[in-house]
Amino acid sequence: MTTELSRVYTLRIDGKDYVVEVSEVTTNKFKVRVGGKEFTIELVPKQIPTLQTPEVAVKPVVKEEVTVPTTVAGEVITAPVPGKVVKVLVRPGDRVDEKGVVLTLESMKMELEITSTCSGVVKEVRVKPGDSVNTGDILVVISKS
Repeated sequence: MTTELSRVYTLRIDGKDYVVEVSEVTTNKFKVRVGGKEFTIELVPKQIPTLQTPEVAVKPVVKEEVTVPTTVAGEVITAPVPGKVVKVLVRPGDRVDEKGVVLTLESMKMELEITSTCSGVVKEVRVKPGDSVNTGDILVVISKS
């Protein structure tokens, strides 16, 4: 039975070694020789039931542009991604430096440090730990100094 496509394996079954020669006949059919006996083996693909899914009408989603209200006086720090507020590190009246961390936001199981875009005094903190925010939501307002 030895051909170019034959492979020889030694299999240990319950502590006893067997020499097995395997040759591919077709994609799913093989000839196997064990202990002088030859067998034809066919691989049977597993039957996976198909699900009938209803057709769903898909409507395009129009994303709203995020705009900062004109009534906010000062520098606005907004959420760069949707997430959950983990820690708020500033309060109104606190002085912050540019690039100073003002709060921690969790998004997709990662914690992001949200930093100040300028130096100044915290005028408003619009979130608290546990709040969920969307991209563009106002987190902190800073009065520039």
